[in-house]
Amino acid sequence: MSQPTQLLTFRTQGRWYACDLLWVREILRQPSITPVDQAPPIVRGLIHLRGQILTALDLDLRLGCAGGAEKPSACCIVFKTSVELGRLAQQPESAEQAGQDLLGILVDEIGDILSQQERVLPPPPESLSGLDPACIAGVIPRPAGLVSLLHVHALLRPTTATAA
Repeated sequence: MSQPTQLLTFRTQGRWYACDLLWVREILRQPSITPVDQAPPIVRGLIHLRGQILTALDLDLRLGCAGGAEKPSACCIVFKTSVELGRLAQQPESAEQAGQDLLGILVDEIGDILSQQERVLPPPPESLSGLDPACIAGVIPRPAGLVSLLHVHALLRPTTATAA
């Protein structure tokens, strides 16, 4: 796996995660989410973003964690589409697997940007972490605990839970 040059950290339900910053299009603070009737539980709703429709996903449910009580999320991390990633001089790992739909994940808090000097350890066994192993690239030891490094391409890929 090629090492990302910078990682964006974020927290939801007390767990810290990180993703390759090259995948991130923008961060929305306190987005207005419109619920969608009969959508899978992982789809929290739609966000109108400057004339485009963004599908907002529940990160906890996507990773296989029990979703907490539905509450307004503080932030939405919006990811780049395949077209946007194709324009980059340096593309992130598995950029060719990106979709054309505008997707984002809802999180409680945005953390720091970590540099490429961070040491990435192999992911813990699924039985230990409780997270979908396809989405976890590894863990990063930090003074406050472990940060799970996510495979964004796997995180945004439709699953049986999201397929309608």
